[in-house]
Amino acid sequence: MIVVFGGTGKVGRQIVDQLRSDRHPVRVVTRTPTSAKFPRDVEVVAGDLHDRHSLVRAVTGARAVVCTVQGGNGKGASGPRGIEGKGVPTLIDVARDAAVDNFVYLSTASARADSPVEFFRLKFEAERTLRGSGLPFSILRPTHLMDTWVEMLAEPIAKKGKAMVLGSGTNPVSWVAGTDVARVAAALALRAGENFSADLGGPEALTLAQVNELVAASMGTQVKGENKMPVGMLRPMSALMKPFNPVLARQMQMGVVLDTQPQVVDSGAVWARYGQPLPLSAWLQRHRPGVTEGV
Repeated sequence: MIVVFGGTGKVGRQIVDQLRSDRHPVRVVTRTPTSAKFPRDVEVVAGDLHDRHSLVRAVTGARAVVCTVQGGNGKGASGPRGIEGKGVPTLIDVARDAAVDNFVYLSTASARADSPVEFFRLKFEAERTLRGSGLPFSILRPTHLMDTWVEMLAEPIAKKGKAMVLGSGTNPVSWVAGTDVARVAAALALRAGENFSADLGGPEALTLAQVNELVAASMGTQVKGENKMPVGMLRPMSALMKPFNPVLARQMQMGVVLDTQPQVVDSGAVWARYGQPLPLSAWLQRHRPGVTEGV
């Protein structure tokens, strides 16, 4: 049995689909099982990272645990301090007691002990907890997901023809498709943990400006202008917004990191083992952003 935490998310659901297509038994753990929609051959159970007893029940009989849960878009108990700071370490401890063969953890290539973003610092600490747990593990550190960014960038282009640009928009990024991350995670979940760790980036490095152009082209339109948020604006706005909207403040901090720190990784060894990843143009052909009617 492969137990997936975060199976209702963008990448988590694709991991579940991949395991199902390969006919492996899957159990999805969610706080709201009644609202989770999966085929009948997927077992869905209740579980909360803040409830140790529910985690013990959820991992019973597990050969591997896959954890894609993250607090980047949450606040309070569902934010980074609650998820990466407390919840994930509790799950690691429970999985160790259950003697699972592999703990597959989805972190981020931006996880660093000295990151200016608390979320990334806590991701790094969660990785360190897993490495020191004695559990066999596999850590995947994806860069920025095409799935998330295309959805976000497409909306202002569709509505007003304007591209959203964080910072200068000229820093190259190894964007990666969620389906490729899921493919590697699912493959690793079927193996015994080998204390494996790898950054996962796509096959090309594109700037935010280039991504906007490709997204617009896939929608059959053109970028007619830009909504720019320079780093000099993002930093003070993030500090001002933090007491009122910590999620937006965090996103602004991430925008600064996107533009000011290296975002290109070499994942050639991983893709040589698990099959080549999609470039953004190919991903857009499969997932063409919709254009709102009447725009």
